[in-house]
Amino acid sequence: MAPLRTWYLKVLLCVTAFLSLIVLWCQLSQLPGTVEGVWSWVFPMSTSREKGIDFSSLFTHDLDEPLCQTGQVLLVLVTSHPEHHEPRKAIRKTWAVPDNGAAHPWQVIFLIGQTSDVEQDWRIHSEQNIHGDILMGNYLDTYHNLTLKVMHGIKWATDKCRPQYILKTDDDCFVNTNLIPVFLGKYNMVKTGLYVGSSFSQDKRLVIRDPSSKWYVSQQEYDLDVYPPYASGIGYILSLDVARLVLRMATAVPIVPMEDAYVGILAKKAGITLLSSSRFAKHNIKWSICNYRYLMVIHRLSPKDQAVAQGNVQRARTACMGNRVVTLWS
Repeated sequence: MAPLRTWYLKVLLCVTAFLSLIVLWCQLSQLPGTVEGVWSWVFPMSTSREKGIDFSSLFTHDLDEPLCQTGQVLLVLVTSHPEHHEPRKAIRKTWAVPDNGAAHPWQVIFLIGQTSDVEQDWRIHSEQNIHGDILMGNYLDTYHNLTLKVMHGIKWATDKCRPQYILKTDDDCFVNTNLIPVFLGKYNMVKTGLYVGSSFSQDKRLVIRDPSSKWYVSQQEYDLDVYPPYASGIGYILSLDVARLVLRMATAVPIVPMEDAYVGILAKKAGITLLSSSRFAKHNIKWSICNYRYLMVIHRLSPKDQAVAQGNVQRARTACMGNRVVTLWS
């Protein structure tokens, strides 16, 4: 009976330990950022908070990288969550439809991180096999890791594609690909040193210290109380030389979990001045048809809104032919 009693005791201890781990996990899941820390045991954070970004560890062989033609006028990098299949689908049917005969070639790539959901992971692999437009990074896909996602995308773009310009945007934004590549190739006079987007006033650049906020940044992560001028993450354009300078700064500047503010910090370190432009709209309002001959990026669009916006672009081609073409960033 003694061996049997010992066996029962071992089983009881194992079950107790397992249940304790479940309880601990449930408790941790209620704390902001804690689950991300637990999952970082499985998915490396790929960076040192004190020393900057280790770019070599951002790349993964879990998913084949997209193909790109080197030297294009524009490469659009779209941050997207693994679950956002519908927004990506809508974008592929609207403003990301390739224009193979374009005089100013461009391409759209979606940036996605790792997921702990096996079914989602399978869907991402299937999506990539069909479309070939997803770049996956070696980090868990969380809001806190958005900076890693963007830095990974810019690093890949500068190393593999070397476009003249890079536009970073989000999957809830409309990008006027009918306008931007032509504007950059034909009218833009700022060929180098270009960092342009919608800026914020100083009171909108205060560092948020409230731990319950989505945009919380601790004193250890960034010790100043105000961010330097930066372009909203809804969309900003970097010339290739600026992208390379930003990446160089990122290897030595501690990461900040506010992607757009971090780019502004890096730009300031590199001596790059932000060019503010009203052609990047932070809000989606009832724009007139002719506004679509001016606006480059519009924020807060649903998948259905993407089709409406793309239709407005096509209508503006003929309905607003008499309007003056704006050839400046302002």
